[in-house]
Amino acid sequence: MRNRRLQRPQPLLLRVRPVLGVGLRLAAGMALAGVMVLSAGLLVRMDLERLLRLEHTHISGDLRHLRPDAVEAILADHPRGLLVLDLEALRRELLTLPWVESVRLRKRWPDTLEVRITEPVPVARWGDDRLVDRHGEIFGPVDPTAWGFLPALEGESGRQIELMRRYLEVSAHLADVGLGVSGIRENARQAWSIRLDNGGEILMGRDGDLARLDQLIPLMPVLREGHPAPFARIDLRYARGAAVAWQTASGIGETEGTIR
Repeated sequence: MRNRRLQRPQPLLLRVRPVLGVGLRLAAGMALAGVMVLSAGLLVRMDLERLLRLEHTHISGDLRHLRPDAVEAILADHPRGLLVLDLEALRRELLTLPWVESVRLRKRWPDTLEVRITEPVPVARWGDDRLVDRHGEIFGPVDPTAWGFLPALEGESGRQIELMRRYLEVSAHLADVGLGVSGIRENARQAWSIRLDNGGEILMGRDGDLARLDQLIPLMPVLREGHPAPFARIDLRYARGAAVAWQTASGIGETEGTIR
């Protein structure tokens, strides 16, 4: 009886206290470890953002007309992180600049963005303030005063390659009779004319066949013999012959004649 009194059961709280103590210490340890991991992650992220920032831009290419500050202005609107910079989006935006034909972008470790730009090569003027490049693409606007030496093309958008082809063929035809060609003009109905270096014009109508010029070549000696003044206009829209207008000696007004 005496032993049973000594072994009376302990209260429940006293029996679970050791277990609760271990659990609390374990939970506290896990919470502390989580805080340390989170802090370390933030520090690593901040350090990566600092290390992976693109601090330098290297712009290369044979740039004669494109100003580097125009490129820098576009770069300023894009995130400069090595991992977050969208090269394709940046390339598309750079291609909108007038003097950019192609763009190559590369991220160079650890902090440099390489930008290589190819400028278009103009071969003709288009309208008032545009140019046509070697691939037949129209670009601009540009200052037209610097490009007066290029042939002048004028027409509907999409016709530039055809008009350039005509310019080359017409120039070859008329070079044999001493006429220099400065450009080709075509209206919305595709009626076209040839602009001459001396300010004159040859009207060709809507027929793209250059055979009309063949009838002009034998007439040139006769036209020059009777009228030393430069041509103002030669109208070849006739089945046979041509209507010709000459510039007056003073350069004001015209005199006309028809040759068949």
